[in-house]
Amino acid sequence: MKYRFIPAFVMLLAGLVCCIMSIVQRWPVAYSMIALIIVLIVFYIIGQIAAQVVGKVAAEHEAMVKAEQERLEAEAEAKRLEEEARLAKEEEKKKEKKKEEMQADGAEEAPDSENSW
Repeated sequence: MKYRFIPAFVMLLAGLVCCIMSIVQRWPVAYSMIALIIVLIVFYIIGQIAAQVVGKVAAEHEAMVKAEQERLEAEAEAKRLEEEARLAKEEEKKKEKKKEEMQADGAEEAPDSENSW
């Protein structure tokens, strides 16, 4: 939709060049009209092809940008999950360390409490 004016622009630009050339070359009017019609038709077709190519390239670019954004989001999510797993491991190690310290403290206190009887 954004590229719908490309064929008309190409066609009219080629028509302008054809008209200027026919005036400068002093072609007869009938010959100029035939040449102009042929030029307009040919360049309209060329403009249609150009519009299709530009539209396709733009669509592929948008798809590529979207895929890149999705890839970056997936990488960010993977890093976040990796960080959460690392933090969970650190938390688990801290809990184990506290548990070992409490067991060690409990083992030291137990003989003292037995001696106090």
